[in-house]
Amino acid sequence: MVQIAEATTPTDTERLPGSTPTARAAAAATVVVIGLLLGTLGTVLVTPGHSLAVPTAIVAAVGGVIVLVAWVVASFRAARQAGWILAVGTAVVTLLACVWTFEFAIPAAVEWSNATAQAQDALVRLQHSSQNVHGTVPAQSCTVHTSGSVGPLGAPYKECAVWTAVGHAVTFFPSSPNASGGLMYTDRPLVFFADECTRHLVGSWWMFAPSTDSGGDPGSCYFGYRFHGGG
Repeated sequence: MVQIAEATTPTDTERLPGSTPTARAAAAATVVVIGLLLGTLGTVLVTPGHSLAVPTAIVAAVGGVIVLVAWVVASFRAARQAGWILAVGTAVVTLLACVWTFEFAIPAAVEWSNATAQAQDALVRLQHSSQNVHGTVPAQSCTVHTSGSVGPLGAPYKECAVWTAVGHAVTFFPSSPNASGGLMYTDRPLVFFADECTRHLVGSWWMFAPSTDSGGDPGSCYFGYRFHGGG
């Protein structure tokens, strides 16, 4: 007698997570959330005038851990589409978050804030200052802000405006005594940067930091910055 095997359909409880459209959609949604969280982390970690490589590496490390966990989980499942979506998707958004952190986080914070209007207001006030009798104002016309922010730089910070015949600039940096870098809004960057490392952000905005003096080289800078000598 020939026995005909009866085909059976696995029940929902027999299916491993990742084999249903709902699970795959959930994995894709999770990837989007992870990408947003990594981008936010990068935005919080970057600081004007400091290394961009360090916060970028932190974002990469956090994303890498999530990718590793998702890859391990997916490898041990028979139906693992959702796991692979999570692993591959997280790898992609981690890469994008690293690019965002290194290249765009600080410029975006400046562009999306009222930083430009604040800098231009400072120059207008300085231009019409009573000190500006001969068209040149002392270089240390500074104001300490105890609240608010300018782009990614929060209070307390110092605002120093300069108006000379060769160029105009407004510098923003932390008011702490050991502050080593900050932001500058200027139409003549080569005039106002001397023996400093700079990075152009957007429009007339620049970020500056002191030389790192790495390996005895006084002109060394954080990766992504460019050194301007004093000559």
